[in-house]
Amino acid sequence: MCESTELNMTFHLFIVALAGAGAAVIAMVHYLMVLSANWAYVKDACRMQKYEDIKSKEEQELHDIHSTRSKERLNAYT
Repeated sequence: MCESTELNMTFHLFIVALAGAGAAVIAMVHYLMVLSANWAYVKDACRMQKYEDIKSKEEQELHDIHSTRSKERLNAYT
């Protein structure tokens, strides 16, 4: 029984299955790393969009204030 070809083939199939399981684990770890990187990118992009919106509103308010003061100055001279 110990010298049969089926037992020898079983050992080789076990090694192949073990290598396949290792490759599957590596693929899952890679997937989780990519998923977390994409999540961080999206989160950062969301924060950057909020910052750009606030910055744009503040610039618009400053422009409005400046244009109002300029109109007041022009009206004061006339």
